[in-house]
Amino acid sequence: NVTGVQTCALPILMMPLFRLAAERSISGDPAGENRAALVVLAFYVNGKGLDAIVPAAREWPRPAPRKVLLAGRDDFSKHFAISAAIAGNAGAALADVIGLYKEVRDSRGGSGFSFNDIAADRAGTRLGELAVGNRESALKIQRLITAGVSDKDFMPPFADLPEFMPEPEFKRRYGGIGAPAYNAMMEDIERRIAALPVLR
Repeated sequence: NVTGVQTCALPILMMPLFRLAAERSISGDPAGENRAALVVLAFYVNGKGLDAIVPAAREWPRPAPRKVLLAGRDDFSKHFAISAAIAGNAGAALADVIGLYKEVRDSRGGSGFSFNDIAADRAGTRLGELAVGNRESALKIQRLITAGVSDKDFMPPFADLPEFMPEPEFKRRYGGIGAPAYNAMMEDIERRIAALPVLR
């Protein structure tokens, strides 16, 4: 492409990672293998080397950098992958709080509060939960992903979700975090995610 950096769809990247996790799970712990896959995914999607957490990785071959897209957007892939890794390794509650904190911060001087970013966060959180929930759930996620997945398996419909809202607009329209209009929007997002077969 124009920048010289190739693009890759997030589901395409996930398939070989979870295929390897499935192979290693034959004689290992599928939840543990999925945790590792989600960490590797999050680091790669965000352009970070694993040497930040594994010093020996400085000597490993470096994969070619790619802009990873989910539903055509690289911000969605980052939100999704980070939330999945956090949920898989530290729990859904922490993943959700971190995702929400970022949107509040964005509303105060960044790109604005975006419910579609929240949708990507929550979808990633759900994957992280399922990937490590128990042995059966971990193996099911491996099977579903390695069988072939697409953007629509991970990102709920988002075109009508408001985004880029500065804090005053967000509060005017939704009353702030915890207000009835905000809660109704969050419940709608959760329903959309629950309708995705891979994330049930």
